[in-house]
Amino acid sequence: MSNVPVRYGIIGAGVIANLMARVFTEGRGSVAVAVSDVNPEAARKLADLVAVKKIYPDYHQLLADPEVDAVYIATPPFLHKPMTIAALRAGKHVCCEKPFFLTQAEVREVIAVHQTVPHLRVNCCSSRYHNSETARRARQLVADGELGQLYRVHFEQVTLAGKPGTVLPPWRNDPAKNGGGISFDWGPYDLDWLSFVLGDLFKPRILFGTTGNYFPLTTERVPPCLNVDGRLAAEIICDGGLTIHWERRAAEHGPDRHNVEFRGTKAGMDLCFLPMGAKQSLHHYAYVGEAPLAETKLRDAPPPWDDTLVFPIRDLTAAIRENRPTSHTLAHDLRIHGVFDALLASAHTQQAVRIAD
Repeated sequence: MSNVPVRYGIIGAGVIANLMARVFTEGRGSVAVAVSDVNPEAARKLADLVAVKKIYPDYHQLLADPEVDAVYIATPPFLHKPMTIAALRAGKHVCCEKPFFLTQAEVREVIAVHQTVPHLRVNCCSSRYHNSETARRARQLVADGELGQLYRVHFEQVTLAGKPGTVLPPWRNDPAKNGGGISFDWGPYDLDWLSFVLGDLFKPRILFGTTGNYFPLTTERVPPCLNVDGRLAAEIICDGGLTIHWERRAAEHGPDRHNVEFRGTKAGMDLCFLPMGAKQSLHHYAYVGEAPLAETKLRDAPPPWDDTLVFPIRDLTAAIRENRPTSHTLAHDLRIHGVFDALLASAHTQQAVRIAD
């Protein structure tokens, strides 16, 4: 294991990059050495936060800097693929914001490049919620066969409307640049979390789904992005017979709701994706003999949001220094974006769609 700090170049100086700044100054092996953004004022502000002097107006200049070991890409999604490919060809490790890509075809392009430089590590910030001890415990229970044959997962997240007057950048309202609305904003977290907890059981094969755009709730309460989806619902059949109900909605006339259920032939469990809703820990259920249904609460303190936010950078740094894979890999993206492709196709055709390998 190496104790040498990993030197990062930050590409993109928007809101999320500023929120991530602390990971580069906390003294845990990740340090920033350069910032790049087309907006010089934004670049200067972020550079001050992470205590660096190198500011590049063109990210290709940052990639050419021999002092940069890895890059953190925090730009709009339509730029992620070309920037990731350029970084890999420049010999840099990559941590990219979510959604990593817009299509499964983009994943394949990046995998083809990565196969030429397999020593480089690549991960995505959709892995933030791998940081949850509840998720890790659930993953272990699934892997150990504690639930028996897992046959059903129900994943439902409903969130309230945002504050009136909220303004987002124009690219957030453009599917060609953002992929979609809530599907490509929160969906990567959902699917990455499910992939992490389910492990080898997450092999989606057929999907039937729908999407619908945001709409004004009142004259005064209008979501900032009306050209993108604000709700989705999908039934996913995996290889082996596991079925997953995936549903996410926001900004509707109703309360929030957060419900995650796993059911197997030996036991079941309910748990939280985020520390929200009625069940904020892992609840294990099983019948034993003739006794009534037994419920056991397995409590784990949720990680502080600040630690969850910066987990992908910490994970990439540890993977580089320990010469191990990251928690999230491009193989995850191949499945995740296969689901996204199928969701959009199914919503358009109103037909079930087979998910490509």
